[in-house]
Amino acid sequence: MPEEETIQTKGNILIVDDTPANLRLLANLLNDQGYKTRPVPNGPLAIKAADLDPPDLILLDINMPDMNGYEVCAKLKENERTAHTPIIFISALDEVNDKVKAFQVGGVDYVSKPFQVEEVLARVGNQLALLDLKRELLRANTELERRVEERTQEIIQQHDLFRKFVPPTLTQAMHKEGFNVADGISQEEIYSVLSCDIRDFTTFSESVSCTECFRFLNSFFTVMGPGIREFGGFEYQYIGDAIMALFKLEEGQPTDNVVHSAIAIQNRIMVEYNAGRERAGYPTIRVGLGINTGPVAIGVAGTSDRLDACAFGSTVNIAARCESLTKDFGAKIIITEFTYQKLENPDAFHIRSLGEQEIRGMEQKVHLYEVFEVEGSYEK
Repeated sequence: MPEEETIQTKGNILIVDDTPANLRLLANLLNDQGYKTRPVPNGPLAIKAADLDPPDLILLDINMPDMNGYEVCAKLKENERTAHTPIIFISALDEVNDKVKAFQVGGVDYVSKPFQVEEVLARVGNQLALLDLKRELLRANTELERRVEERTQEIIQQHDLFRKFVPPTLTQAMHKEGFNVADGISQEEIYSVLSCDIRDFTTFSESVSCTECFRFLNSFFTVMGPGIREFGGFEYQYIGDAIMALFKLEEGQPTDNVVHSAIAIQNRIMVEYNAGRERAGYPTIRVGLGINTGPVAIGVAGTSDRLDACAFGSTVNIAARCESLTKDFGAKIIITEFTYQKLENPDAFHIRSLGEQEIRGMEQKVHLYEVFEVEGSYEK
């Protein structure tokens, strides 16, 4: 390694003293030890030199004309570029008050004249060693902050991804004290369940590739989501071409919103979506919607190796059965009596009774209603 490079790596020291003999003595002493030195004879030049190229350490005399060492030190501490440069005062002033003042203005050490070579070298070496440790600590902190920021971004991304897979109701339950994923069910509350399914999807899926089918379903789910969330619901599950959405009902809350959502889907969203498909040269699609209201248990199911968020209860099953019955009745929207009875303003909708109907898997018949005449424009 070249000698100059070796000298530069050991430390850059600015020496400030108005006595030429002292400057030469200190410069020669430190140069012999491998330090790079810059001797300057007065305070103003020292301030300029330090600002131009901040040193690793400053040896500063106190008694100098025009600007003494205390004043020079104060100026250096005001400059952001030199504020943290360690300063060792070297002076013939040996009173306690002089030393105290040196530390008060920002000095880190003090050497009395006439100085001992060993003492100067020891104090210089000590301060530069401390400086190296501070720099290493700064580098370590910077690296730690970078890693923390990187990890934080990873956690944020994972959290955002988690939110897309886990419904908000279950997420809220998981934050409650005492919730244990292994216990399965988190809580049972009253919901309106909306089940939406594409008509003749099996036939459609046979006519396109798997990739095209996925692309179609994602576009379909994307346009359906706002029609659900706009009225206070959330998409809980995608099952093939079907969407199951939940609308939580607080005590005494009516079910009008879920019916408004179904009408908006049929009347506004599907009309706009199919218009876009026609413009693109694709066939239009039709959907059926079934709605039921009652207790639903939100929880997790599976094994210790694989869990999934689920909604349990006959309320969910009946909503799906109602959607299936829309094909038999030629209806677009079918609701149960449990939803109908909780409507705040049933006269605001076009509804006709379908009578009591057998629901597959249910022992008792359920009174069903069709929400009809939804062909025109609809606004919330």
